[in-house]
Amino acid sequence: MQYQEATLRQISPAALAVLGSMEMAYIREVEEEGMTLYAIYSADGQRLGEEETPEIAMVVARQNDLDAFLVS
Repeated sequence: MQYQEATLRQISPAALAVLGSMEMAYIREVEEEGMTLYAIYSADGQRLGEEETPEIAMVVARQNDLDAFLVS
């Protein structure tokens, strides 16, 4: 355990930000062409898709093995 703590303390802030980012996503309400959609983004900000409701967006993210969070 002490070795792991020492190793984590040596990780740069940029590397720490990437840790787990391949498994996380966030969902945000967006307006496009007068429509309200719920866009799914990877942790690094890449847009992965959009759905008509936040519930569907959460299901789609989870079906793709992503831990999704709704943000405002």
